[in-house]
This record gives sequence, structure tokens and C-alpha cells, in this order.
Amino acid sequence: MSKLEKVEKAIEKGKEAALIKLAHDKDEEVKLAAIAGMGKVGKDDSFNAIVPDMLTDEDPKVRAAAAQALGVMKNEHANAHLRYYLEREKDPAVIAAMRGAIASLDVG
Repeated sequence: MSKLEKVEKAIEKGKEAALIKLAHDKDEEVKLAAIAGMGKVGKDDSFNAIVPDMLTDEDPKVRAAAAQALGVMKNEHANAHLRYYLEREKDPAVIAAMRGAIASLDVG
């Protein structure tokens, strides 16, 4: 079973710990899929893994994926964190992801 298949299985079964572990994989595709999965599973441990670690990752793709996951997660505390990091973010793609996540939280 590939790591991407493991991500899919973990999402299906709501296995948050497995997704958090896979979110630290060397393979960027696996890492981004796991972060997205953390948003879908949406539990407290996922939220705590994303904020602040993944929102401050050196890779803008990881930061953008983390912001999107928070938008999907609908955690009541996500809005404040996204707004905080948005003020400090320089990458246009990450800024767009953060604004999109904030907008989805405001609607939700």
C-alpha cells in the first residue's frame, strides 16, 4: 500500500494520529494530502498540529494547505489564528489560501 493510499484509509477511518504522522512525511504529495485529510477529520489534535507548526512551515505549499485544512475543519478558534498569521504572511498563494479559509469560516 502506498503512502497516499494510507492517507486515504486514515481519512476514511478518521485516524487522526496516522494523518498527523503522515503530514510530516518527506514526500510533499503525501504531506499535503495528509494535511488536507486532517482538515476533513477535523479533531482537536489535528488543529493543534496545524496551529502553529504547519502555519509557520518554511514551505509555502504546507502553509497554504494548513490554512485550507483549517477552513474545512471549522474549528471555532481557527479564525483568530488565521487572521494572526495572515498579517505576517508574505507569500501571495498562502495569503489567498488564508483569506479563502477565513471566508469559509465566516460563512459557516
